[in-house]
Amino acid sequence: MCYRQAQLDFAGVHVACLAGENGAGKSALLDGITWALWGKSRARRDDELICLGEDEMAVEFTFDLGEQAYRVLRQRRAGKRGSTLLDFQVRESHPSSSSLVRGDGGRWRSVAESGVRATQAKIERVLRLDYETFVNSAFLRQGRADEFTVKTAAERKRVLGDILGLDRWTVYEEQAKERLRAIQSEAEAIKLRLDEIEAELARRTEYEAELQTAQASVTELSAVLQDARAVYQRIEAARVELGHAEAQIAELDGRIAQAERELHALSEEQAAREKRLVEHESLLAQTDSIEAGYAAYQQAVEQERALGAKLRQSVELYEQRVALEARLSEARHQIEAEQTVIVQRCAELEGRVAVVAPLLAEREDVQAQLAHLAQLSEGREAARDDLAHIAEEQAELRVHNEALRAEMETLREKITLLGQAGAECPLCEQPLTDEHRLQLLDQFQTDGQARGDAYRANLGAARELTSRAQALEEQIDESDCLLREMPALQGRDAMLVERIDQGRQAAEALDAARAELAQVEQRLVAEDYAPEVRAELAQVLAQAEELGYDTAAHEAARQAVAGGQVFAEQKARLSVAVTGMDEERAALERLEEASQRWQKQIEAEQARRVELEQGADKLRGQLKDAPAVEAELQRVRGEEAAARQRLGAAQQRLEACKALDQQRADKLKRQDELAAKQSIYKELRTAFGVRGVPAMIIEAAVPEIETEANALLARMTGGRMHVRFDTQRETLAGEVRETLEIKIADELGTREYSLYSGGEAFRVNFAIRIALSKLLARRAGAQLQTLVIDEGFGTQDAQGRERLVEAINAIQDDFARVLVITHIDELKGAFPVHIEVTKTREGSVVDLA
Repeated sequence: MCYRQAQLDFAGVHVACLAGENGAGKSALLDGITWALWGKSRARRDDELICLGEDEMAVEFTFDLGEQAYRVLRQRRAGKRGSTLLDFQVRESHPSSSSLVRGDGGRWRSVAESGVRATQAKIERVLRLDYETFVNSAFLRQGRADEFTVKTAAERKRVLGDILGLDRWTVYEEQAKERLRAIQSEAEAIKLRLDEIEAELARRTEYEAELQTAQASVTELSAVLQDARAVYQRIEAARVELGHAEAQIAELDGRIAQAERELHALSEEQAAREKRLVEHESLLAQTDSIEAGYAAYQQAVEQERALGAKLRQSVELYEQRVALEARLSEARHQIEAEQTVIVQRCAELEGRVAVVAPLLAEREDVQAQLAHLAQLSEGREAARDDLAHIAEEQAELRVHNEALRAEMETLREKITLLGQAGAECPLCEQPLTDEHRLQLLDQFQTDGQARGDAYRANLGAARELTSRAQALEEQIDESDCLLREMPALQGRDAMLVERIDQGRQAAEALDAARAELAQVEQRLVAEDYAPEVRAELAQVLAQAEELGYDTAAHEAARQAVAGGQVFAEQKARLSVAVTGMDEERAALERLEEASQRWQKQIEAEQARRVELEQGADKLRGQLKDAPAVEAELQRVRGEEAAARQRLGAAQQRLEACKALDQQRADKLKRQDELAAKQSIYKELRTAFGVRGVPAMIIEAAVPEIETEANALLARMTGGRMHVRFDTQRETLAGEVRETLEIKIADELGTREYSLYSGGEAFRVNFAIRIALSKLLARRAGAQLQTLVIDEGFGTQDAQGRERLVEAINAIQDDFARVLVITHIDELKGAFPVHIEVTKTREGSVVDLA
């Protein structure tokens, strides 16, 4: 708020007066404490607490609680995305109270939770006090002394309950309700289960009858099943024997088929050997003609071999000539390619040289435009500096006018008050004489006129600055529009410089390229290239001419070899026929003997097969009734299994009935236990509720509050006023309801709170709040030993102020620290310690005296 930097040490202070002019920042010090502890204050939003012109604030508050020292640090940064930081620390070794703020005697350790909300909840758990309870008891805020009195009866009862720590009874009540719900839920489940058990046990006679029927059926079907199995076993034995017979028949069929295949193979081999024997005899008859043809064939082969050798040499020389001619052509092609490259380079260089003059002219135009834009940039920066100065001046004028407006509003309110008959002093709230009132009225009007003139002058200056700012912004926008072309012009200038340099370099390279082109063209005309290849090609041509290969003679030799090939084949077959005739005759004799052996084996196997087939036919006749026997066995087996299943099910149901007997006994016992517990927790729920123990505690505390409040009222009003708390009221229906009504009485009788004057109402509020504060100070666990009274003396006359001070002095021993905030100078002497708050241009300053 009004503090930029301040520090206040309460060590050694018992009763102190926090004094200063209105608006100096007295209440803001208390806002700093409540904001640090609870994140709450008089302001609606945290950002309203930040000092004007700043964008963040921070409060560090150190305090003792019992034997432990704590420190809270809370920081706020303003803005659309404003953020709050909160840290809660504890001193590891407790220092003396005199060293608390100086930070001696131990190291601080953070005990904050993971987030602001969790840390705030931990602070309130340690304090055992929330903000609403504090401002309704130990903190009489400026203009809010009636915080407790004007609340509804339900709200007053809630505040009193917080002061008395009745929240724990709410926890107990919820726990009792939760356990009662669990008991009721379990009892209902047990009742449902007992109903199911009784229904099942009622069927026990039915299950016993089913068991007897199933046992008789199993006995009867077991005998029938045994007979069916004996018949089936005989059928199975015949089926196995038939399988063996059929397997032997299949084996004999395979052996007979194999023997027939062997016999057929022998017959085919015998026919083939007889055919080869005839061919050998025919070939031996042509022996002379085959020998003559074979000799001519050998002579043709020799001649073809010699000519083939010359052909291979001729092909090698031809391949060498083709390769050499290709190398010679490649050499010429390389020179021609080099000529083409040089011609292209000359054309490119000539093109670069031709554009140098136009590029120079274009660069002069670009440099002129860049110089003009540089002047515009300097003017734009100067305009921006002027615009920043104008913005600062406008901000100062706005701040000044806001201050003037607030001062004029204050003066207007004072003039309105002074214009009424019987007006009071706006500072001390004392009645004014007409002369004094007119004098103040004239003074306030003069001050208001002066501030109005200054306000209007500031508005004129602000309008002039706005006009200048608009002109500068238009100038800047125009410059920005033109200066957006500068990067493109700078890039164009760099490109032109590069192309001009390339043109100058191209002029130097063009002469060298033309000279190189003339040398290449001269070599092509004179065929001055690849001399080694030319010499090697001449040598190859000479060797080919010397070899003298005859293509026609070579072709004739090939045809003679092809024609004599048949005599070579006949010569080979003739040699085989001389030795093969005896072998073929011996093989034919062996084949005849093997054929006779296989024929005898086939006849024996066929006789054995006929014998086995006759036995198998007899077994097949025996197996005609097998399907009927198997079906009967399956039917009897299924009926016997179903009977055994029914028997098992009946036995299981009877066993389950035995278990259900025990389960019913257990459930009935548990049902009785739950009924007893349910009765207990119903009583506890009532005891922990608002009409139980909490109501009794409030009933016990109300007389104490009445006694304390009436003692203070008697001291401040000379025994004229009295307050009473009613904790119950009767409704129109005749029912008694819990409440917390406040009844105020004086010598004229009991009246509504709103009918008392401001001074009387404040004394009532003060007495009740002090009584609540003393109750809170004595409450177990809260340990609050501080009382704060912010203003309130302005509603009292001289005698009332004197009695109020006496009341404060009378209760000072009940608190470790009492802070009284006032702007009335005459009250300062009534308190031993003064905390002076002074407002300066650099922010409010606090001095402890």
